[in-house]
Amino acid sequence: MPDEILVKVCGYLDVEGLMDIVRYGSTFIRSPSDIKNLRLTCRRFCNTSSHLLLPFVRVELNQASVEHLNTISRHPTISKGVRAVRLVLDYYDYELANDFALFAEYFAAKMADHAQFLEFMDREEFKDHEIFKDRDGNSKKIIQMTRQLENFCSSFASGAVDEADYGANPSHRNLLQRAHEAYRSCVTDQKQVCENGAFFRTVAAAINRMPRARRLELREQDGESARRKNWAPFRAGDDLYFLFWVVRPMTWGEGRVWALGTPHIDLLGLPSAFQEAGTCLKSLNINITLPPELQDALTAEEMRSLSLSVQQLKYIEIRLRGYWKGNFTELGHAFDMTELQYLRNYVDAVLNTDSIERLSLDFHCFSDEATGPLTDLGSLMTFRGWANLVDVSWSSVSLYQKDLERFFRQLRKPLKYLRLSRVHLLSGSWAETLEILRTLPAGFDVDLMGPGGAECEELSEEETDRIFRSRSGGDWEKSQAEEYILGYSRHNPLKAEETDHSDTSSTP
Repeated sequence: MPDEILVKVCGYLDVEGLMDIVRYGSTFIRSPSDIKNLRLTCRRFCNTSSHLLLPFVRVELNQASVEHLNTISRHPTISKGVRAVRLVLDYYDYELANDFALFAEYFAAKMADHAQFLEFMDREEFKDHEIFKDRDGNSKKIIQMTRQLENFCSSFASGAVDEADYGANPSHRNLLQRAHEAYRSCVTDQKQVCENGAFFRTVAAAINRMPRARRLELREQDGESARRKNWAPFRAGDDLYFLFWVVRPMTWGEGRVWALGTPHIDLLGLPSAFQEAGTCLKSLNINITLPPELQDALTAEEMRSLSLSVQQLKYIEIRLRGYWKGNFTELGHAFDMTELQYLRNYVDAVLNTDSIERLSLDFHCFSDEATGPLTDLGSLMTFRGWANLVDVSWSSVSLYQKDLERFFRQLRKPLKYLRLSRVHLLSGSWAETLEILRTLPAGFDVDLMGPGGAECEELSEEETDRIFRSRSGGDWEKSQAEEYILGYSRHNPLKAEETDHSDTSSTP
């Protein structure tokens, strides 16, 4: 059998290699165990299946991770199967590396957060959870040690630790010093990777060497980061356990919460790096905190560079995250209108292409409980026609009804999928919006969830659930509103039921 046919046969193992990036993001759900076993069968099977081994590569801001990407991109077989590169942009802060007292304060906060997490998980309902599988009854002791470290580091940071206390706690003192030295080492390594825009240039060149790698993701604390964060083995008295928890990169949002420096990477330099490498991206996923670069106005040259870099993109997803500090609390941030305008300019430049087929925008971090979403999407969506757009997902945005209607008129192809989640109407009514959506060409699927504004503000919770939630609550069953949009029902659930008043008067 020719190798070309074997390659196609092996490809059937990869049917579920990628989840549908339109509906569910880009999580890779297939375990590579099947591919690994097939490669061990014989040399021919190894050669014809190795390209399926790594569907995506995860890259962090450190030398080892960048070298791993370079090695994969130069592999004659494995590189052919890589379809996406994820850049995890968590970073080590330079100020923490250079200020020992500030680092001690940071160490104390990390210990407080971790102790809170352990106390939450150390309950009967979690006794069989994977996180405690190696604890051997030591969870209470670990919580106690964590609180002791928190108190020592907090006192040291505030200057309340005298020489006697310092000498009485040599293990705490040594652990704090070791943690700071390890953190400084990580900062040095990061600086070498990011200096003078080298990180993005290296990534662009590597992607260019992999023929199928046409998706780029920018993330903070992805699923792998969360797994490493909370699933460390619980061994009381092991300093490595506490070093593991503290000596770790932070998100951009965490850096802003602590009023620290910003990561030493130029996000706006990414487009030029890819242009210089001749890299052609088809899909871009941005899932990060508001970038530091967007806290200032973009220059005309930066806007032009952004627009040029996206001309061949077919799928764009932008999801801005909130600011998290700890495991349980999402910290709000009072975004001013200037920041919102800078963000709009950035999104405007990124969307300036006719090639987009799939568009997903989520501005949850700009939502306010009292007033709803702060981001008016209308002008961004109606400033141009959409030659190829067939898949639309909007979350936590505001719209005027006239802009929504105008947007649908500007679509040049029939929609295949529409998702509106927590969309807030600034004018008009949802009853009329359902009528507008009902007039769209048939053949598309729709998900309408948590609408706000207009008459939805007056509906009770029961009425909202009856109209906008499926009867069983299942993911695949349609709500009354969705059934009406799709033409499955003749009655608009937001309008009063019309009664047939035909002449029924009796004859004499």
